[in-house]
Parts: sequence; structure tokens; C-alpha cells
Amino acid sequence: MAAPHQHLFAQAVTTQLPPAPQPQPQPAQDDLATIPRAIPLPPAHPPEKAILESDLPQSRHDDIYTASGNVVLTYGDHILRADSLTYNDDTGEANAAGHVELSGGENDEHIVATHGTYNLRTQTGRFYDVTGSVGLTAAPKPAATTATNAGIASSSTARQPGYQNSNPFLFAGKIVVKTSATDYTIYNGWVTSCLLPNPDWQIFAQKINVDKGKAHAARSTFKLLGFPLLFLPYVTHPTDTQQRQSGLLIPVFGYSTASRDTGSKGLTIGEQFYLTLGRSADLTLGTLYYSLRGYSENGTYRYRGLGDNIFNAHFSALQDRGFISSATGLYTNQGGEDITASFRRQLSPNVRAVGDAEYLSSYIYREAFTENFNQAVSTDITSIAYVTDQRNGYALDGRVDRYQGLKVVPTTTSTGEEVKIFHAPSIDFTGLDHPIPGTPFLWSITASAAGLKRVQPNFSTTGITERIDLRPEIALPLSFAGWHVLASADMRETAYSRSREAPYTNLTTPVELNAALSRTSADLSVDIRPPVIERTFTVPERWRSLFGDQVRHTIEPEITYRNTRGVNNFLSILRFDDVDLASDTDEIEYGVTQHLYFRPHAIAPPRPKPGCPAKPAASVAPTAPEPDNTTPLPDEQPTTDANGIPNASATSPDQPTRTHAPRSRAAVDPCAPTPIAPPQREWFSWQLTQKHFIDQLFGGAIIDGRRNIFDTTLNFSGIAFLTEPRSISPLLSKMRFRTSGHTDVEWDFDYDTGAKKFTRSNTFLDIHEGKFFGGFSYALLNAPGRFYKEVIDTTTNQTTGLTSSAISDFSQMRVLLGYGTPSQPGLSAAASAGIDLNIGTAQYITLQSSYNWNCCGLSIEYRKYDLGTVRDEGAYRFNFTLANIGTAGNLRRAESLF
Repeated sequence: MAAPHQHLFAQAVTTQLPPAPQPQPQPAQDDLATIPRAIPLPPAHPPEKAILESDLPQSRHDDIYTASGNVVLTYGDHILRADSLTYNDDTGEANAAGHVELSGGENDEHIVATHGTYNLRTQTGRFYDVTGSVGLTAAPKPAATTATNAGIASSSTARQPGYQNSNPFLFAGKIVVKTSATDYTIYNGWVTSCLLPNPDWQIFAQKINVDKGKAHAARSTFKLLGFPLLFLPYVTHPTDTQQRQSGLLIPVFGYSTASRDTGSKGLTIGEQFYLTLGRSADLTLGTLYYSLRGYSENGTYRYRGLGDNIFNAHFSALQDRGFISSATGLYTNQGGEDITASFRRQLSPNVRAVGDAEYLSSYIYREAFTENFNQAVSTDITSIAYVTDQRNGYALDGRVDRYQGLKVVPTTTSTGEEVKIFHAPSIDFTGLDHPIPGTPFLWSITASAAGLKRVQPNFSTTGITERIDLRPEIALPLSFAGWHVLASADMRETAYSRSREAPYTNLTTPVELNAALSRTSADLSVDIRPPVIERTFTVPERWRSLFGDQVRHTIEPEITYRNTRGVNNFLSILRFDDVDLASDTDEIEYGVTQHLYFRPHAIAPPRPKPGCPAKPAASVAPTAPEPDNTTPLPDEQPTTDANGIPNASATSPDQPTRTHAPRSRAAVDPCAPTPIAPPQREWFSWQLTQKHFIDQLFGGAIIDGRRNIFDTTLNFSGIAFLTEPRSISPLLSKMRFRTSGHTDVEWDFDYDTGAKKFTRSNTFLDIHEGKFFGGFSYALLNAPGRFYKEVIDTTTNQTTGLTSSAISDFSQMRVLLGYGTPSQPGLSAAASAGIDLNIGTAQYITLQSSYNWNCCGLSIEYRKYDLGTVRDEGAYRFNFTLANIGTAGNLRRAESLF
């Protein structure tokens, strides 16, 4: 520092005179009239008026105020309480001693200490022997301001604090220094998100810094249920449950066993990295290692824009080492890739772009490694992207889509067969129900131009098939004496650039022709709705407790006649979608719908509660139920942790509920009347529908011995029933009972009156009462179905081959029973099973149980899959959840039974 000092350098000596000084230019003088006048800005936070109140008399010396005896100092949104307090009105500094309590501020903070100093204006201070929290709100009562003997305004404001969310940030320390409005430094203390005074987990450290919405600590100790569990060289913890931060997620562990013929996975170990990409996006990357199979990678990108704009993408892949089946001696590799993406973008108030796409390299990969049964047995993949402009009853759409469906399941001895259909692209225009001025008629129009392609076993269309379709329609709605009639007529013209060779018979390989094809048809339909028949019955006295005072029965008949002519080349049309299924028809559809409605008892005004004033009957109205100490209110509902996605393939599991008293509980009126139960309206409904076909050949489109699907049959029932000419369709029934708000029963079936059998029967039962719940479903299908079916040996449960069949015959049952709610403290348990009644085996069995403490919970599960030769596996899974921290384990919320 001394070396460059000027006195250490020698003076330069010369006999020459120094040069004459040059005149320096003078700065131009500004015109004061052109300079705008400076106006001081008001302070960002103008000083508040302090309100001081106390039980004992107060004193004042200059700007210093002294008070004792339950002192309350209110300054803006801050409230400072103490046994004794000294306040400097000039600086905003307060010295408090004895039962010090500070609440309010930007952080909704609540600090309790033995003594401390605090500046109400700068919101900084120092407190001793502290417990506190971030995430506290207080509801003030109307204040009546009066002057005290010390000259400072006093108020009777009473604050009743309560946690505003179920994951507050709580802390304690020997000394807590508040360095700004939202930042703290905690010395010799701990932090947690659990209920005091006995939190389930804590992070201890000599110094903890809380700033920018995070708590940072070095050389900390993590304690669980009072036991030291981990030493953490460095740890961060969010103080806001809505805040996300980058970092490593808690590792995933699991174990599964399987038969040697389907390939066991062994021990599963995984880890993931979570990266926040600003306020609107995040990225999760991870890998799983199956000890007996190999590595699996996964990743998820999520973006949430303005309004409903979103973009989500997910991928998973497996490099399978494979296994050798002991039954066949063949090597099997079940690896693959699965990529999904979806987006929505609002381009203008009337224009939006939407997409939903998936690429799956192997159905076997998804069937063997997905943790969701419905996804494991799904054989259809659809991808679509479109742009639509909708305004004034018109819609113009441009779309591209791809359908991929597995029709024959691949086995170790045979390959699978798929059907792929493409719209590349399709432009659609729709105009709906526009009135013709001066007339009672309505007109509408649909039009489309599409490029199409189809690929299936032994057949593929050449290049792109062009199709143009135009369908204008005119309709006349009429109403008279309770009758409603809608008559409509339309013309349809469809042109194809290619066609199919016809005629052909069942199981004939399609032959494509380069010849163009045109289809012209006319359609006439009349929809008649007669008046509703209804009657009200008075319930006998002995049954009124069950059915109410009155029961109303309604009958709603409906009749529709339809005639389509002109489609005389149905067999020559290539099949791509429902547009190509238009056929000639001459039919009548008839049906009736019945309803039973209950009129409940007249509700007498409730008696006033003890100590509450009586209210006139007219003032009594249904109110929300008064909350109790066990039912969580909306602000107590469980939330996810800060990151929210412990696994890239699913959302985070439910978090245990914290039982802090909510702020809304203080606002409950103790004199509010007991709530009136909402009346139950519909108890029973039953719809019966059937069709009579006058034209049994559908213009010559019927082929004996195969499934015949036309637009008129597809819109009527999802079950194919035309294998030959017939005049009567199956009878469709939809029956539903809703005996109370806790029970639902539904039975839907298709009964073929000609074959005298049920082609479809689905039964559903759902019951929930308190913490108990249950479900039951039964599905029967006996109808024309796939051309092929698997032959399974019931002794070995192995596929022995494929056989040609025109009948799909299966019978399946699912059962669910459970108790509890995994988002509330206490024990919960549930079990479910899916049983194939034809084979007599369980396709899956799941057993789950969980127990939640105050802010941590443990869940365990055993899940058994039996999917033939592809998957016969038993998996053990668990998760351990820490509120506001994360979840360790591999049991995800998307797979929960609750």
C-alpha cells in the first residue's frame, strides 16, 4: 500500500518554465425555466398511526410512551402484545418484555417470545426464546377508537389468529433476528411444518437463515418423531407451500416378484431431479434400476400459461435385459418407449389449438411395466391435433389424427396384429341451427375434406385417399298441446378418390381399386315427443319416514322415424371413420323413460339454541353445516409438497392433514340455525329403447356371418348385433336407483329378443357411509366381437393358441371395500380385486393400508397382476410422506384405492 504513495517517488527537476495554462471552456448555463420542477414522491409506505392500549395507566415523556398490563400496540397490519412496553413514536422502536407476541405483516407471521425489541416501521428487530410461524392470519373485529391518558389512540380491536393453510412454516430459536419484512435469522433453533408443541419432524441447526421464501441451514440434524435420523451438511426448506425449488427428490424404492415365465423385476431403486423453469414451467428427469431387468429412464415437462394454455410431455423407456421362459425356453424382451404430449393454446378469443399425442413402441412394454391396470389392458392409442375457429354458430376446424389399435395380442409364438388409421389432414366446417328469416325453418350444414389412409394385416391403402363430404339440412320444430315434433330433411354428397372391389363375403381380404366413387343420399327423419304422463301419489303414514309425503311418477314416451335412400354402393366404400358407415335404412325407434320423484316432509323452523334470540320462521334458511373439530374445512384440505411431483409418471400422493385450528372456524355464528338437509329429488329412473327395421337388408349392405356396423346401429348401441338381416334390434335398458346421498345402483343391459339372451349387462353399485365405502361392478358381454380370441388352458393358465371366433364372450367382476381417508389422521385400509369369471382367476388384487400422524404418514400396498403370459407379478410398494418435504417410495396417488 505504501509503494505507490507519491512522496516515495523522486521529483523531476528541469530548467524550463512550465507551459502556460490553457483556458478551459466554460459549461453552458442552463435556462432554469426549461428545467422541470422537482416534486418529492410520497413514501412507499406512509407512516401508520400507532394505537396503544393497556390495562394500567400509560405515561408519556416527549415521544416515548410507556404502558404495562396486557399491552396491545397496533400499527397498520401489525399487532404487538406484551406485559410491559416502551414505544418511541418518532423512530417506531418498541421494547417489549413479558409474554411478547407479534402477529401480522407481509409474511402473516406470528412470533411469541419472552422479550425483544422491534421497529414497527422498518419491520426489523430481535427476539429471545422464540417460537413462531409464517402463514398466520387474523380477523379483526370492528374497532371503536378512543383517546387514552397518554394521548395515543386506543382501540378495542380483538384479533383471533389461525393458520391460513395446512402447511405453515414454524420455527423456534434461542434468538431470532428479523432482518426485513419477510426475512429472519434463527440461532440455536429448528424449523418444521408440523403442529406444535410436539411436531412429528424437525430440522435443528445452530443458524438458520430464512430469506426469499426459503430456509437455509448448514450442519443440520433431521429428527423424526423425536429421534435423530439424518445429518444434513446443507438443507433448504420452503416457507411457502406454493413455492417450488429445484433439487433432488427423495429416492424411490420397491420390490416385485413374478413367475419365471413372465419375468421378475426384482429390487427397484430410483432417483429424480426436479428443475423449476420460471414461474410457469418445470422439468423432472429420473431413472429407475430394476435389478433383474435393467435401466428405465423417465422425464416430465409441464408448462402452464395464461388462461387455459398448457403444454405437458412425458416419456419413459426401458432397456430390458430380457429373460428366458422356463416353459418355452424362448428369450423374451419387454423393453420399449412410451411418449405422450398434450397442449392447448388460445390464439384469439375464437381460435384455439389443441393437441394430444402418444407414441408407444410396444404394447408388451406398457402391459408389463405400467402400474395402472386399466392402462395395462388398453389396446388403443389415439393422437390428434387440431385448430378450431368458432363464432356465431359456425365452426371451422383443421385436424390431423392417428388411431392405432391392437386386434391380436402378440405372444411368444405369434406376432400381434394392428390396425392404423390416419387423417392427414381433415378440414371440417359446421353451421348449426340457423333460422331462415320470415319462416319457422332452421338450416344447418356440415362439410369436410380429408386425406385418409388405413393399414391393417394383409391390406394397406395406396398413398392418400381423398374424400369430400357435404351435408346440408333443413328442420322444422313444432309444438302444440304438449306435443313436440322436429322434422328434418337433408341431402348428402360424398366423393372418394379410391374404392374397394365388391361384392365380397365374410373374411375376404380387401382389394383396393383406383376408381373414384361418389355416394349420394337423402335422409328424412321425424322426432315425436308426446306429452309427459304424470301422477302424484300420497304416501301412507307408515311409509312417510322412508319415502316422504308424496311420490310423483312420470312417463316420457318418444318416437323417431328415419328413412335414408341412395346409398347403393355401401360395399364399395373403404372404411376410415363413421362418415363411411352411412347406409340405407327405413326404421322406427321407440322408447319410454320413467322417473320417480319424492317430495320430502315439510321442514319446521328449528328451535333457537340456548342463549340465542328466537328468529321468525321466515328468516330460517338452509345454511352450511357448522364445522366440527374433526371435519377439515376448505382451508384445511391436504396440499401437495412444494415440488408436487415426487414421480414423473404420476402426481404426488395425498399429504397428511395438519390439524391447526382454521381461521374460518372463528367466523362461525354460534346462533346459526341447524342446517336443513337438501331435499332429494329423483329416486329412480328407467329408460327402455328399441328399433324396428322396415328395411332388413339396409339397401343390400348386410353380409351374413360377420359383424355389420352402420351409423344407425353404432349410434344406437356400442355392441354390434347385426350378423344377418333382422327386423328388431336388441332392447336397451338403463336403470338407476339413488336411494340416498350415500348409495347409487345402476343396471344397464342389451337384451336380444330374437336370440333370447343378454348380449351386454353391466351392473354398478357404490356405497359410502361415514368413513366406510365400497363398490361393485359386473360386466357381461356375449355378442359378435373380435375375429380372434385366445385359447387359455385353465390348468396352466397359459395361452395355447388363437382361434377364429365371431363371438366375444367374457364375464368380469370388480370389488372394492375400504375404510378411512388417507388425507386425514388415523388408520385407513382398502382392498380391491378384478376377477375373470370365465377363467376363474383374479386379474388383479390390491391391498392398501395407511396411517397418518400429524404431518407425516406411511402407506403400504401389495398388488398382484395376472395378465396371462405377459405378466404374472406380485409387487410390494410403500410411501412415507413428510408434509411440505416430499414422499419416499413408489406408491402414487393416481393408483390409490381411496
